[in-house]
This record gives sequence, structure tokens and C-alpha cells, in this order.
Amino acid sequence: MSPRKKILVIGAGWEQYSLIKKIKDKGLELIITHPSFNPEGAALADVSYVKNSRDIASHIKIAEAHNIDAVVTDNCDFSFFTASVVAARLKLPFAEIQSAIFSNDKFAQREQCRKLGIKQPDFFRVRTLQELADAAKVLGFPVVLKPVDSRGTFGVSIIHDTMALENAFYDAINNSSGWNLICEKFIKGTLVTVDGFCFKNGHQSLAVASRKYEPGLKPVTKEIIYPAEFPDSLNRKLFKNHNAVAAALNYRYGHTHGEYIVSDNEEIYLVECTNRGGGVYTSSVIVPYLTEIDLNEILLNQSLGQDMFEVENKGLTFLKNSAMLTFLDFEVGKVIRNINVEEVKALPFVLRYRTIYNVNDMVESIENCASRHSMLVIKGSTKEAVVNNLKVFKEKLKIDYYP
Repeated sequence: MSPRKKILVIGAGWEQYSLIKKIKDKGLELIITHPSFNPEGAALADVSYVKNSRDIASHIKIAEAHNIDAVVTDNCDFSFFTASVVAARLKLPFAEIQSAIFSNDKFAQREQCRKLGIKQPDFFRVRTLQELADAAKVLGFPVVLKPVDSRGTFGVSIIHDTMALENAFYDAINNSSGWNLICEKFIKGTLVTVDGFCFKNGHQSLAVASRKYEPGLKPVTKEIIYPAEFPDSLNRKLFKNHNAVAAALNYRYGHTHGEYIVSDNEEIYLVECTNRGGGVYTSSVIVPYLTEIDLNEILLNQSLGQDMFEVENKGLTFLKNSAMLTFLDFEVGKVIRNINVEEVKALPFVLRYRTIYNVNDMVESIENCASRHSMLVIKGSTKEAVVNNLKVFKEKLKIDYYP
């Protein structure tokens, strides 16, 4: 009997649980690392380590000590970069380090896409408050300021006048490990995401979604619906555009996750595109449900060098179902006395439901994407069915607060 193959998974929290379970179900030996003790995936692991995902040296030592056969990760840019270096060191199949650089450095990504004619907002790299002021003067308000190397919406601000520059600068620089920022022209329009995958026979766009944001200076997503609420002709343009961006960045392994702004006259502007999957269940749960393609298994097989899965270009017909990822708010300042989480999770149209709060927790205000109170993935055969299922969910969810 041949020994079990050993898989190192970098990042073992709830966002990667479905991927980790797929590896476990295959009977493979599972070694995980995570920045905190006892993440959700630890219960499935054979060996667990508490390691920061940026700690490249320790991950190489772990990989060599266990003589791993593959390294796998998803959803996190930092874990993705470390995995690319580990794979390069051990000569294992994975995305190239250059792909990980583009995924982690928005400025490098923008420069590469500019060379190849990808439409995007005008932008400047800024490292000082004076450089920010100069960039804003050239671009004209409003502008968007963001770290080149953060994830989620940490450090991202929309700036409408010179009075707001200083606070936005210090917030952004505090959230950049390399102390580099991008100031770009604000484009009015609808933010969309396009998710794709690099199959054995090439990259394909698989799913397109439109987003709704909480109004204000801090862009926090409140709702993502698949497929996007656009005419099919525009959704096809978004698919084609995402394929072009993935090609410009030379992504050839695993998931791709792109964010774009669609202007009122249907021009498409690149916001960013990474060579890993979208977080909050997007790549590991939502896109596999929408397409009925087991992307978790394909990603594992790619990392093992065993992938033989090919697809024809099906365009929008990849989307066989509809879904919504939405974020429900609780009452800020209240302490939760009771919440029927397990009851609503069992509803037949709920793909996933998770809240960051438990009984006796006080609800705090939402400052960024990581502090959203709860996240819900609703499924349905059509968008209309999804919207109706959301109404039912809200009726069934019962939250009691202490007086």
C-alpha cells in the first residue's frame, strides 16, 4: 500500500473549510498552518501549526520536514504568495511567484495592465502626504486611496476634498506593510466581480456578480448577486474583459478573482484582479454551486500535478444557478441574549450562514469588511427565487437582545 500524499494548506479558517474538507475526504494527509490557534480547519488536520501566513521561512521548514507532495491555499493574497515561494523552493506545481506578486502588489499589477492596454482609472503611486496631495490635484476629486498590499477594504477611502487627505493617508499607510499607496481617479458606476479559473486548456470566466455598497467614505460591500443585474450583452463583455486581464497578468493556475467598475455608458475599468479565489465562500462554495463544477477538487489536482480537467468556452451558460452573498446587520450597542443560528442554517435554500457574534456578545459598529456582523449565502434557480428566499430567511431569523 502506497503512503498517503501529504498536503500543506496555508490558511485553515472558515473561508477555506470546504477546500480543506475536500482534501480530507480524499484521504490525504493534511498539514495546516494558520495565524491563530484552533481554526475551523484544525479539526480535520493531521498536523497543525500556528504560523503567520507571511512567514515564508517557517513554511519552507514545515514543508521540508514533512516532505510534502503539494501546497494548497485559496482566498488570501498573503498565503498565496507564501505558497508560491514554498512551491518554487520544493519544485512543486503551483502558480508562479510573478503571479503572486501581481496579486499582492496593486501597483505592479496596474503597471503591467497599463502596458497591455487594459482600461483602468488614472492612478499614481504615493508614499507621502505631499505626493498624495499632488496626485489628487492632477486627478481631481473625488479620488480613491488604497494600500497597494492590503486585502478587503482595510485602509481604503474615497476622498472628496483636501480636508480629508490627511486622515485618509494615515489610515491607508497604517494598513500597508510596504508603506506604498495608490491614489486613483474615482469612477462613478457599479462595482462588479468576475470569477474565473485556469483550467488545463486555458482560463475561462465563470461567474459575474454585481455589488451594492453601504453609502459613505468607507466602501463596505453589503450585497453581491449572481448573475450580475445587467443585460446578457454586458455580462458577456465582462467575461471577455476578465479573460483579457487574466491573460495580461499571465495567470495560468487556479482561481482568478477580478473587480471592475462599469460606468453609466458601459465602459469597464479594472479595479484589481488576483490569481486566487474570492473570499467569504466565493471560490470554495458559491462559484462551484453556480457552475456545478467541483473547483476545490480541480485546484487540489492541479497542486498535485494530476489535473486533466478541460472545459469548452460556455460563456454565460456556465451559470446554471443563481445566488446571493449578503451581509445582515445587528443592532449596534446591544448585547445578544439569543439567536437561532442553527435553525436558520438548516433552511433548504441556505448555502452558508455565519455570524461573528455569539450569545452575550455586544454588537459593534462596522468599520471594514472584516467587521460585518453576519454573512449569508442564499441559493435559488433564478435571481427572483433568491430574493424571495432572502425575505423568508429574514422572517425566520430571530435575535433577542438584553434590555
